[in-house]
Amino acid sequence: MILDLCQLRAIGDLDRDSLSVRIEPGVTQGGLYAFLQANAPDLAFNVTGAGLDTSVLGNALERGIGYNGEKDRDLFGLEVILPDGTFVGPVAGLHHKARNLAAGLATDSLFFQSNFGVVVGARLRLRIKQEAEDAIVIQGPLDSVITTLKRAYERQLISNPTHVAEPGRAYRLGYGLLRTLWQRSPTDAEVSACFPERDSYSGIVAIYGTRRVMNAAWGEIRRNRVGAVSLSRGNASRLAMAATWLGRIGLRNQATRLRALRPILGLTLGEPSDAGLSSLDGYEGGNPDHATHGAIYGNAVSSVSPENARRACAIVKSRWKDSAFTWIIVDCRCMITVYTLHFPNHEAEAVRDANRSIISDLREAGFPQYRLDVDSTHAAGAEAIVRRIKSAFDPLGIVAPGRYES
Repeated sequence: MILDLCQLRAIGDLDRDSLSVRIEPGVTQGGLYAFLQANAPDLAFNVTGAGLDTSVLGNALERGIGYNGEKDRDLFGLEVILPDGTFVGPVAGLHHKARNLAAGLATDSLFFQSNFGVVVGARLRLRIKQEAEDAIVIQGPLDSVITTLKRAYERQLISNPTHVAEPGRAYRLGYGLLRTLWQRSPTDAEVSACFPERDSYSGIVAIYGTRRVMNAAWGEIRRNRVGAVSLSRGNASRLAMAATWLGRIGLRNQATRLRALRPILGLTLGEPSDAGLSSLDGYEGGNPDHATHGAIYGNAVSSVSPENARRACAIVKSRWKDSAFTWIIVDCRCMITVYTLHFPNHEAEAVRDANRSIISDLREAGFPQYRLDVDSTHAAGAEAIVRRIKSAFDPLGIVAPGRYES
C-alpha cells in the first residue's frame, strides 16, 4: 500500500521569537515560499535546488543540503505516527521552540533516513533576511578553486555551503537554463557563446550580513585567493541591471547569460525554482518521470582537498562514463562529491548495477555516503542496531519494509 501524504500541507504556528514554523509533509518549496511572501516577507528558509514541487519536510528527513546548509539541522519537534498507531511528538516540559533538542533523550534523530515511523509534521527553522544578500561566483582550475574556498572557510569569511560544478555539469546546466529562457532547445554554438567556460570549474556561495561587514569579507576573500581564479559578486538587482546594460551596448550573449542565470542566483537568496531540473536530459519542464533520459544522483563524503575530489570522480567514471559532478563544500572540514549518472531509459537496469558498484567502491576507498539513497543499505557494522530498533518499533515490518535494509 502507498501512503500518500501530499494532502497534509498545512503551514501554521509561525513563531517569530524562535524563527520557526510548523509544516507538514505535503508542504512544497513553492508553497512555503508563497506563504512567507504573504505572511512574513522578511523571513526566508533554506532552499535546495530540488524544485518547486518537492517536499520541504521530506527533503530534510532525507538529509538534503540547501544553499544555507544541511537541511536536517533545520528540522526539529518531529510529530510521528509509529506502526502501532502510537503518536510521538513534542512534550510540554521537555521541548521548547527556541531549541532543536529536547531535555533528556532526543528522539528526533531516529526518524531521519529511517523506516521506523511516519512523520506527519515538524518545526522548520527560518532566517531573517539581511541588509545585504549577495552571491559569490568563483571560477578557475579545480585546485585553485577548492584551496581558495578552504582558506575562506578557515578564516570564517564564508559560512554557507559552496556548490562547485565541473565543466561538464556547467555545460549541461547552461543548456537547460537557455532552453528554459528561450522555450526551445539551443544549439551547441549558442550554449558555447553564452557559457564559454568549458575548462573552468564554477562555484557559487551565498553571503549575508550588513553591507559594511559584507564588503570587508569580500575584500578578505579576494586577498586570500590562490592561483588563477576569478571572483565576482552580485545580487538579483545587480544582475538585472548588468543584463540590461550589456544588451544596450550590443553584448547580447553576455546579457543572455545573466538572464539565464537568474534562477540559479535566486536559489542562494531563498527563492526556489525548477532551474536545477533543467540540466536533466530530455526534461522539458513537465513531469520528470516522462523524460526520455534519467539520472541517478549519488554522494560521497571526504575532507576538503582537490585530490579527494579527483579520486572520487575517478571511481565513479570507472563504472559509468556519462557522469557529471558537483562538489559541495560544507565547511573547512567536510566536502561532498555529488555525482549524477545520466542514462537513456533502456539502460536503467545497467545504471542501477553500476551505482551499486560505485557505492561499494567509494566506501572501500574511505568515501562513505553523505546520505543513503532509497536502494542502498547501511554499511556493515551499522545494520545490527538498525534491525534492533526496527524490530522494537515495527515488528511486523509495516512501514517501508526493506528500505535502507539489507
